[in-house]
Amino acid sequence: MHTIDLLFSALGTLLLAILVWDVHATVFVPYGPAGPLARRFHRSCWRVWHRLVGHRTPQARRRLAQLGPTLIPMTIILWGGLLLVGYMLLLLPHAGALEVGLGDKAAFPPWFNAFYVTAYSISTLGIGDVVPNGGLARVIMVAAAGSGFVLITIAITYIPSVYSALERMTALAFEIHRFIGRSDGQTPVDVVVLAVSTDSLSELSSWLASTTTALSQVVQADDEFPLLHFFHMPYERALPLALADLLEVVTLCRTLLSPEVYPALTGGLVTAGTERVVQSYFLGLVQKFHHSPADYGDKGIAERLAAFVRAWNQLEAAGLPLRPRDEAYALYTGRRSQWDQASMQLREHFGYPVFEHERYVIVNES
Repeated sequence: MHTIDLLFSALGTLLLAILVWDVHATVFVPYGPAGPLARRFHRSCWRVWHRLVGHRTPQARRRLAQLGPTLIPMTIILWGGLLLVGYMLLLLPHAGALEVGLGDKAAFPPWFNAFYVTAYSISTLGIGDVVPNGGLARVIMVAAAGSGFVLITIAITYIPSVYSALERMTALAFEIHRFIGRSDGQTPVDVVVLAVSTDSLSELSSWLASTTTALSQVVQADDEFPLLHFFHMPYERALPLALADLLEVVTLCRTLLSPEVYPALTGGLVTAGTERVVQSYFLGLVQKFHHSPADYGDKGIAERLAAFVRAWNQLEAAGLPLRPRDEAYALYTGRRSQWDQASMQLREHFGYPVFEHERYVIVNES
């Protein structure tokens, strides 16, 4: 075998090895990032599309939302292309010996013969007009057909799994959205007032516990299917928006309410656990987009102050037992600063309203 043929064989083997590693890390490893090729491909597509369509207007946000579903077939096509090129390079040294019919040499250039035979083999369609002449070439064709069948099977099973996990994610966001009542103009403060004034604290704790359990499953799914965090959903099913509201409910309970009167809400396991799980989700998602948590400076401070004043006035008007105002403000701003920078950064990155005065009331955009 000539040196150039050895080079083709080595390059084809290397491409196939990289492909196997990439598919294994993306599909079969239930944690961590996608494989090296898929990960770079997804991030590059997101950056280009994000820069191209923008995220400042409702129309731009809708266009931005189109990338997530598109990345799935694009990833399958990327893997199929690597499979085609890898086996084509392996077969190229033997392409001159391919025969047509009963012994005639194939009339096309060797590279086209290798492409033709490989493409038919990995698609599992099979061909009868061109056959390899030699044991090694036939082994390569059999391996290509088997690899194509495996890749098709992976694609068929992977796509429903991604959408099943996405359904759980959007269902959780929708549940939080409806529970808090954003579509009816309600806010997290209204949830706290209603729960305390109607003696429904046990119901609120139960809901927080079940929501945290569902969120833990979503976090696991996001690790298992790295494509999920590129899906950009409408307002009522947008998890970054819903989790910001959920964390605001927890922060209000832990910092403004009187710990003597409401010990379970201010320092209980459920509220503390919910806070930790949601904070870790925000910080982890920011890191997945290769960002450091942003500092919104005076705007962030002003947002915290305005949110505290609104919440304090509403809770005080409802007659709820509260901490001393200065103590409550210090606790509120301290706890909120642990998560709202990452939350605002995610909302801005995905094109959602960042500050409370920009938040939606109507579910469906025009």
